[in-house]
Order: sequence, then structure tokens, then C-alpha cells
Amino acid sequence: MKKKKRIKKGNVIQFPGTSTHLEKEGQIALEEKRFDDAIRLYKEALRFETDRTEELKMALLIAFHESGSVDEGIELSREMLHAGEGHYFDVLDLHVLMLIQKKRFKEVADTLSALLEEGLPPDRYEHFAHLKALADRMTVKQYESASAFLNKNETVQEKMMKLAELSTLDASPYERELINLLADPSEHPFIQSMALGLLTEIGSTQKVTVRKFHFEKEIIPVLTSEAFSRPFFKEAAAHLEETIGQENPVLFEQVMDLIKQQLFLLQPFDPDVEAAVWSKAAILHIESLYRSVDSSSTIDQEAAKALLFMQELDEISAF
Repeated sequence: MKKKKRIKKGNVIQFPGTSTHLEKEGQIALEEKRFDDAIRLYKEALRFETDRTEELKMALLIAFHESGSVDEGIELSREMLHAGEGHYFDVLDLHVLMLIQKKRFKEVADTLSALLEEGLPPDRYEHFAHLKALADRMTVKQYESASAFLNKNETVQEKMMKLAELSTLDASPYERELINLLADPSEHPFIQSMALGLLTEIGSTQKVTVRKFHFEKEIIPVLTSEAFSRPFFKEAAAHLEETIGQENPVLFEQVMDLIKQQLFLLQPFDPDVEAAVWSKAAILHIESLYRSVDSSSTIDQEAAKALLFMQELDEISAF
């Protein structure tokens, strides 16, 4: 009896027919509305070399759509459209429907506007023209409500709730208002950081002046690094690992959490001291919560300056 030929791809050994079997199981799961199982099976099938990659991706896209995994579905459909995979209009239809589910109406309108100008087959034109008209109407409604989205007299908590809600929708209509938040030095730093995150998420390419604490600079949100991916945070984390990571892991975690909170408040700025100095001051700050610490005789001027600024951040965070 001949042994079945096995193909090794990376760390995965593929037996003949494995991908086909997974695809069939995925189809059964999809028909039975076991969408999580279908997604898992189709993803597994795509790990193997197969001449049915486009069909598997289309099936996975349908499973994402049916399961409500809209973010993953939008990402996959965008990749497929750019790569020319699957039947273009079927992929586009699912892509647009998922964008509508996320209430990203402006993106739908912009996408379909260009497509309608280029021309569509007669059997597709009416459908996409209808979706374009719907997206246009909803975009106008979003812009009409944008001016009243945040009220200057609202509390920080109320603004936080609104911005958190906006993160689940399409923030594009609120771009100008979010930019204004960043330019207002009287706005709460936490609200400004949330606004910047939303601008980055929608891919804003506007030049924005950020005024926060004693800092000011011009940025482009889509090109702005997240606080925890910048060199300052990585250097601070490395310094903490070297000094207290092994010796006192509990203190290490507490200080790391503190620095993350501080850098989120400061985003897109870094403290104006070295990362190692900031880390040292953060350790003293946490230790002072549990016991009396005489920092005046144990730290230098830069660390004392950092510690003083941390106290200001603490007061601001207590909202």
C-alpha cells in the first residue's frame, strides 16, 4: 500500500485533500449558520496551497458578513478588491453593505461615486445607484448633527461617552470638530487624546495643531505613531525591566500601567525628560503611595521636575 504524499508548508504538514475537506466542512457550517466554525475552517483551509484561494476567501467573506464580524469583513473585502480576487461586484456589494452596517456612509458615497462615474453594467447600476443615494442622505444627516455633537458645557464624562460611541461609527463627518478639540488648550487632555485616536482611525491627512499642557506642535493624524509604539515608551519599558522587572514584578506592572496612562494623556507628545529619568520618577511616584519617600535627597533636578509634572497629571486624571 502506497503512503499518501505529504506536503510541508512552514510548520504545517498538508495531506492530499486536506484543503478540500476543510472547505466542505466550512460550507456545511455556513449552511447550518455555525458562522464561527465556518470562519475557523475557511481560515484553516487558506493556510494550505490550493487553486481555490479566491473561492475560499469569498466564502470567508460571506461568513464574516453573516456572523457580524464586520471589521474583519471590511478588511478582507478591501484586500480582495485591491487584488482583483473573486467576482468584483459581489465582493463590492458585501464591502458596501458592511460599511453601511458600520455607518461609514461617507466612505460608501465616495466609493460608489467614482464607480458610477466610470460606468456600470445595466444589471448592476440601479442597485449601486440606490446604495449611493442612501449613503448621500445619511452622510448629510451625519454632518447636520456633527455641529451639535459636543457641547462646550458638557462634563468630561459626557464627552468621553460620546467619543466612545463615535468610535463604533464613522467619525469622518466630525473631522473638523475633532480637529478643533486638539487645538483648544482648555480642553481636557484625555478628550484630546481620544479625538486624536479617532482622527488617526479615519485616516485624516489634515495638518492639525495640537495644544496640550505646555506643548504645541503641528501633526498629521494618519502619520502619528501611537503612544505605545514610540521610542520613548519602549525605552522607558526597557529601563524598568532592567531595574525592577525581575526584582519586583508587582511594582514593575504598577509603574508600567502608570506610564501608559501618562503617555496616553500626553499623546502625541513625549515628556521633556529622558525616558530613564521618567521611569525613575514613576517608580518613586508609585512608592510614595505606600510609604513616605524623601525624594529631595535621592533624585536629581530632572527627576524632581518629572515627579512634579506627574503630580499634575494625577490631578488631571481624577475626573
